[in-house]
Amino acid sequence: MESKALRQALEEKTNGRFGTVRDWLRSHPLDPQRLTQTLASVAERARDGEIFMVTVRDFLDEYSLRDQPQRAAAIVDDPASTGVARQDAFLGALAEHLALKEGNAVPPWATRNGRFLERFWFISDVPGFRAIAIAASPAAFRRRGIFVHPSALERV
Repeated sequence: MESKALRQALEEKTNGRFGTVRDWLRSHPLDPQRLTQTLASVAERARDGEIFMVTVRDFLDEYSLRDQPQRAAAIVDDPASTGVARQDAFLGALAEHLALKEGNAVPPWATRNGRFLERFWFISDVPGFRAIAIAASPAAFRRRGIFVHPSALERV
């Protein structure tokens, strides 16, 4: 059934009815019970060996389809450590960033020890990225020593 829905979305996009698959999904909302990604599940997937930033993008894709109460619920639970300090700090920063963006309280776990880095981390090694990232990184990331371009946190 999912493949039929995806085929329909792509067909309607091709015919110009919708600009993106996301536009189609907004017109044809998924059953909320199928939206299961949380920051805790991101950590779990990373511990299981999945590529961390892929799991983050999957989470952000699904997060963008949720309503406000579902968004708050997706970040409230304390993710168990991934075993990688950078990833644990990133999850804390992402929770803080998303909560503030939505006007919600920051989950207490996001500001605990282990959610901050002792050394700066620039997400990309692309030449010229550092200057842009220092200027553009959201505050929740900067204060943890993580420098990421805001576009990496948005899914369109």
